[in-house]
Amino acid sequence: MFIKTAKSQIETIALEDSMNLSLHQPANNDEPLGYVSGQNQKILEWLGRMAQPGLAFESLGRPFNRQDKTSVEQTSGSPLFDDWQTIANICGYNISDFISAGASLPLTAAEVDHFRRNHRGTESHVSRDFMTAKSDLPSPLAELYGLYLHRAKVDAEATLFIAQSTGSTRVARVMADLLAIGGFANGLEFISYLGITYSVPAAFDTSDIVDRANHEAARRLGLPATHPAHLLKLTPDEIGVLACNIAEKNTLEAADFLEKANLLAEARQDVTRLPVNQHFTTAIIERDLPMRQSWTMRLCAAYARIFESWVSNLPEFEVVLQ
Repeated sequence: MFIKTAKSQIETIALEDSMNLSLHQPANNDEPLGYVSGQNQKILEWLGRMAQPGLAFESLGRPFNRQDKTSVEQTSGSPLFDDWQTIANICGYNISDFISAGASLPLTAAEVDHFRRNHRGTESHVSRDFMTAKSDLPSPLAELYGLYLHRAKVDAEATLFIAQSTGSTRVARVMADLLAIGGFANGLEFISYLGITYSVPAAFDTSDIVDRANHEAARRLGLPATHPAHLLKLTPDEIGVLACNIAEKNTLEAADFLEKANLLAEARQDVTRLPVNQHFTTAIIERDLPMRQSWTMRLCAAYARIFESWVSNLPEFEVVLQ
């Protein structure tokens, strides 16, 4: 019975193929001209496209090296261009800057999007966070600080969800580096109040919060599988509560945050005249960014990982690199 049914299906497919030959083919049809009745050549065509001269498939059989990274060279017009453009939008450097620094692709656009979307839609509460910022700041500064508090909660939650779904903290860790760099490199986007400038991207620098959420996620992933506090056993509501606790305990106070936003904006403005590869190093050497601050050390570590060639051999970075 099964053989008869299969035979009937094959005959039906062959009949449809023969009927298709008599129909007018659309202009965007990509079937080969040498189409033979009863034989679907599309798979063969796809294989032919893959086997273009110059392509090598020997590496497919080798063990996957997680340390391999993709160079930015000749990305324009390639499938990687969107990936690089996404990274450039976050950290404030364009693709030519990555080329000159000899940098490699930190994350793909899909990984960035996975991080950004991996929370429970708390974006709808952003206005409420603005209104409940516990400070007596004037309106523009209160909104900036409220945005920082909101992003801290969202990114902490996204970090925990990413670690739970993938069992890894890599994506969130690299995102923290990119967000920290963006706080300085995008510092030309600022607001001014009473003649003092404040970097707006500083509100998106949640690198310290993401680091702490990553640490908590790694700690819970290391628990025995039967432990009730294991990360895989947490419900979305429990992850949301944990993320809020991490954010509330580790966010900067209003005065500290505004000092950081002010220093980032002024340091970035002071080095605009210099080549792009000297912006951050000059700000550090001239002490525009105080090394005593933990967020400055975190920023140095991010540059050392993403733009290593720019900060290597500088004594100010030796402690961070160690």
